[in-house]
Amino acid sequence: MSNYCYEEERAKEYNSLVFNGGNINDGTETEPDTIPLGSADSNIRILGWLLPQGDTDEYSLTFNVPKDAVNRNQRAKVFVHLLTDNSNTPTGNRFAIRLSSLFARSNGVVNIANINVYNSGNISIQNSPGNFQYNHYVLEFDLDDIIRAEDFALLSIARTSVINDYAGALFLSSIEFRYVSK
Repeated sequence: MSNYCYEEERAKEYNSLVFNGGNINDGTETEPDTIPLGSADSNIRILGWLLPQGDTDEYSLTFNVPKDAVNRNQRAKVFVHLLTDNSNTPTGNRFAIRLSSLFARSNGVVNIANINVYNSGNISIQNSPGNFQYNHYVLEFDLDDIIRAEDFALLSIARTSVINDYAGALFLSSIEFRYVSK
């Protein structure tokens, strides 16, 4: 990359929208899960969605792209935050997720045919130090979607099966939408 391109990229100002488990929906459940931190009876809990092995549910969120998003055919990034506790999991050491995205212009049509799909590939599970101690994974997706201010946005996460699939649950804790701002 030339110095000019590097400096131009650094000059962009990014803003983020961060959505926790309370903002994310599951088509079959009404409330997010919680996991305790430290011990089973801990009062400190993390809110999110458990995605067990074999789960086929979609975990979706909708929002409007903020007004400060640059309208110059900019692309956005999505960061998916997941946790695992594999201190007692007997099988599997990999997982994968799929991110689906859809953006519709103001006064435009929201159409499933316009969904873009991104696959994470196989992510290796790290050993947890102990029960109720979690490993944090951040998966970054560069969207092909061209976003504009005030677009309707839909992001959806699903677990996909892989060879040597992790037998434990992934915990979807948050999704970050990062965009170039004015």
